[in-house]
Amino acid sequence: MHDDSPQRAYVIESLGRYWPAGGGPVRDLPIRQVAPPELEHLPPQGVSVALPPWAEDTGVPGGLWVPAHAVAAGDEPEWTRTDWLRAAFWYLSGAAERAHEEINGPIHSYALRLRGWDERFRQRAWVNRIGLFLRRWASKEAQIGEEQLFGPLPEAEIVLTHDVDAVARTAAIRCKQTAFHAFNALRHLAGFRVGQAVGKARQALRFFFTSGDYWRFDDIMRLEESCGLRSHFNFYGGAGQGRSLGQMLIDPGYCVGEPHLKAKIRELHAGGWTIGLHPSHGAWADPEQIKVERLRLEDALGAPVTSCRQHWLRFSWEHTWAAQEAAGLRLDTSLGYNDTPGFRNGSALRFRPWSGKCGGPMAIEALPMVFMDSHVYDYGEGRGGTFKRSLDVEQGQPNTADRGTQAGPMFAFWLDEVRAVRGTATVIWHQRVLSKDYGWGEGFRALLDYIEKPRGVEQVF
Repeated sequence: MHDDSPQRAYVIESLGRYWPAGGGPVRDLPIRQVAPPELEHLPPQGVSVALPPWAEDTGVPGGLWVPAHAVAAGDEPEWTRTDWLRAAFWYLSGAAERAHEEINGPIHSYALRLRGWDERFRQRAWVNRIGLFLRRWASKEAQIGEEQLFGPLPEAEIVLTHDVDAVARTAAIRCKQTAFHAFNALRHLAGFRVGQAVGKARQALRFFFTSGDYWRFDDIMRLEESCGLRSHFNFYGGAGQGRSLGQMLIDPGYCVGEPHLKAKIRELHAGGWTIGLHPSHGAWADPEQIKVERLRLEDALGAPVTSCRQHWLRFSWEHTWAAQEAAGLRLDTSLGYNDTPGFRNGSALRFRPWSGKCGGPMAIEALPMVFMDSHVYDYGEGRGGTFKRSLDVEQGQPNTADRGTQAGPMFAFWLDEVRAVRGTATVIWHQRVLSKDYGWGEGFRALLDYIEKPRGVEQVF
């Protein structure tokens, strides 16, 4: 059934990586159309829709998790009663989180504030899998091979990024990481792991009272060059002086105009690394402030800056992308969670966010962030919290959070999904954590090894 409503056309355009020869056959599929609810049900309710045998490999396992309101009542098989384009639009547009934000304000990327939400919604790249299913279905309807009908499937792309929060140990870093160590000491103590609790308490004291070297750019460049990789570095563009006490505690403490740092930024750029903006903590809804910081970074770099990620992932569905776009930016990588890995809008896609105000896609693009170092080393510590529950949803997935190479199995679960669906997403490994203060260097080396030489992953075809 051909339908050109803006939302459905938007989904087909957003999934264009799966039909490089054109999405006409998908538009012509007899997809059931289901009217959206007048009010978004919170927390959202989901259902796993079993797929026909000829498409089971596009599901997990054999099914796709969609919002319950996208499935019409009836006796026919569920997959024929599902409005797949409506379900994909619901995910892509962040409909449920937008409704939650309208009532409660922004969650600023903390999943723990979404109390009672089923974690299966963010467990997989469901939008990508819907695209793969529709590709398969259209091929079956046309009785033509998928590649002949649509063109080849894309290669997966994992974009490695570094948010530069510090180049030296600041009061903010000292307080933040000491608090993490102290909190994890209490969690170990609550679990009667006295030895681990004492170790964490010592680590907290050592971190607070000693100094550390966070100038790790050369280490990262050397390691990435050995793998043939070039990552993205996001630098803070605020002023190093004349800030309020709150800004000094929360925002990075360096200035990109400082000669030594300015020279390094230009060296990175000349060597093929991408330089993006790391807007300050308070700039998430302030286009003028973001623009000021962008221009300051451009002055240090000597070249345009077009991409960004908000500091601390401070993000609002309603305001942040609009502010970034107004500030002259073209790509954002803030869409993820601070406290757990996952696919925040069910996708591993580079897409244009949907604007409810204008009823269409925005000019700026977004590329989700699915995993960062602190998900293992801070939030995963003590085998508790959102991170552990997220892993436990899938039986047989790792549920440890040890240091070093144990980070590998953790991030592999999420990045295997990106590879399986031939998607694209970003990961964060903060530049400073290669220092002895953190000791997360082995995890970074495991990540580089994974990106360079992925383990065998059952891919969807």
